This record gives sequence, structure tokens and C-alpha cells, in this order.
Amino acid sequence: MDALTIAMVCALAAAAAFTQSLSGFGFSLLIVPPLALILGPRDAVVTANALGLLVNAVTLQRLHEHVDWRLGATLFAAAAAGMPVGLLVLIFVPRDALQVLIAVVVLVSTVLIWRGWRIQKTGRASDWGVGLVSGVLNTSTSMSGPPVVLYLQGQGFLRGMFRATLTAYFLAGGALATVLFLLSGQFHAETAGLTLLAAPGLLAGFVIGHTIFHRLDEARFRQIVIAVLILSACLAMVGPVLRAFE
Repeated sequence: MDALTIAMVCALAAAAAFTQSLSGFGFSLLIVPPLALILGPRDAVVTANALGLLVNAVTLQRLHEHVDWRLGATLFAAAAAGMPVGLLVLIFVPRDALQVLIAVVVLVSTVLIWRGWRIQKTGRASDWGVGLVSGVLNTSTSMSGPPVVLYLQGQGFLRGMFRATLTAYFLAGGALATVLFLLSGQFHAETAGLTLLAAPGLLAGFVIGHTIFHRLDEARFRQIVIAVLILSACLAMVGPVLRAFE
């Protein structure tokens, strides 16, 4: 793997970790589309999951006291049931179709979060439904967050519990996804090496985000992140669309 690729992945990891440390979510939404352009969609999903596992492990150390463990456990159990389905999508869906799927998930999720759309709780069945969809998205696109984010917003979670519960859920889901990727041969030595090389950039982005957390205009930052997400999703679609007309 050349130095330029490593440098780009490090920079993307830093930017995504910075976003995650400020908002509690957005890591995979931000990093997967450009990673798909650099590494291909399958390696992008697996690498993003491994990097997300690291940043969520660090984040949870300072948020664990605020986690709603009961809800988090229910969501995780449902997600675990959906992950094998998502893994089949990752393995068998053609490369260009998978890249378009990633871009569409980012665009739809960004618009829904931007517009403040919420999923209302209608009982335990809604916990399981949201978790199941999130699990499928986790192993197919590495973007398990949007359904859970919209669901927790709909329940009016306070900011601290919102971020803590999301982080605990992402950590558990990322760990299980990593096991599934290993068992299916999707996680290989090159992915592990790239994850380790990008770890310093990841931690730097996290530390910077945590340091300036209370000094940043959250509304302005949110607008910037949304614009970047839309741009990255559109860029991810360029290659498959152009190849479709060849």
C-alpha cells in the first residue's frame, strides 16, 4: 500500500473521529464514502468498522455512566440478528451497486437527520425493528447509526445519555461485526495494518474534538458536517454512474 493512500486514510480517520467526538455520531457516514473511492466499497466498510471500534472504545471510557444499558442491550440483540443479512449483502452485491447503496444511505440519512425527522417509540417492537435495520446496515455499509440516532431523538434523550447510549451500542455492534468479518474472510492483514497506521490520526482527531467541544458553535458545525456528508455521498456515486454509461 502506497504512502499517499495511507496518508489519505489517516486524514479521513482524523476528520471522522473529530466529528464523532463532538456530536456522538457521524463517524461512518463521513468516512465510508471517500474510503470507498480509495479502497473500494468492501474494504471501506470493513476498515471503517475497525476504526470506529477504536474511537468508540476511547469515547465510552468517559461516557459509560450515562448509558441506558437496557435499551442499548435490546437494540444490540436485534442488530445481531440483522448483521448476517448485511454481511451477505456486502459479499454478494456487485461492487458498483454496493458503492451506490452506501451513497444512498448517506444521502437519505443526512437529509432525515438535517430535517430533524424522528422515529417514535411504539413499544418493545420498535426497539427490535430499529435494531434489526441498524444491524443490516452495519455489516453491509458500516453505517448502523442513522436508524438509532433518529430513534433516540424521537424519545427525547438528553444530550449526555444520547451520546453515551449511542457509543455503547456502536462499540458492541462494531465488535460483533469485526468477528463476522473475520469469520467470513473480509477482514484481512492489509485491513488490519491500515487500521493500525491510521490509529494515530484517529486519536488526534478525537482529542482535538474533545478539547474544543465546549467552544464550538454546534449549529454551525452541524451545517458544515451535513454539507460534507452530502458532498462525499455525491462523489461516491460518480464512479458507478460513469461506468454505467460506458
